[in-house]
Amino acid sequence: MLALLDHAPTYGYQLRGLMEATLGDPWVVNIGQIYSTLSRLERDGMVIRQPGVKVDVEDRTVYEITGTGKAELGQWFRQPLSRDYRLRDMVYAKLVLSHLSGSVSTEEVLQAQRRQLLNEMHEVTRMRAEAESKSDLPWVLLLESAVMHLEADLRWLEVCEARLEDLDTLPPPQFKGRPRGRPPKKK
Repeated sequence: MLALLDHAPTYGYQLRGLMEATLGDPWVVNIGQIYSTLSRLERDGMVIRQPGVKVDVEDRTVYEITGTGKAELGQWFRQPLSRDYRLRDMVYAKLVLSHLSGSVSTEEVLQAQRRQLLNEMHEVTRMRAEAESKSDLPWVLLLESAVMHLEADLRWLEVCEARLEDLDTLPPPQFKGRPRGRPPKKK
């Protein structure tokens, strides 16, 4: 929201529309959340109100970013994000546990997941084809990211499938008890 206010001062409802227009449908935000966030940003000195500004036909409270808000925004832009590598991946868990259980084959788990990913790829590809390359460029970039992640997931399924026989050579997991209670006192 600070980035949108850095672009131009605006009021809450317009801010919501700008967010949707800029970031696309997945970023639809409840209008109550917009106003509660604006209140918090105002409390923290990152935005100020310009009450009584005529917008359209009604008086609306227009918000403007402050120097403190610009500094916070700059810091946010420069802070790299860590990608979630999904080390608690549910597909992985299903694959390993189906192998252990034996009631459903690992091949069946992989096939079901592949179908799901292909359906998602079809949907994302359809959305990408419907998007205007120039006017919807931010949306197109997000869709391209989704396509690449789906392709990587499909490739991982291929790797798993190629290594299924290796799973059969592994011994079943064994519980290794941990000491309970307090450690003994050192003398």
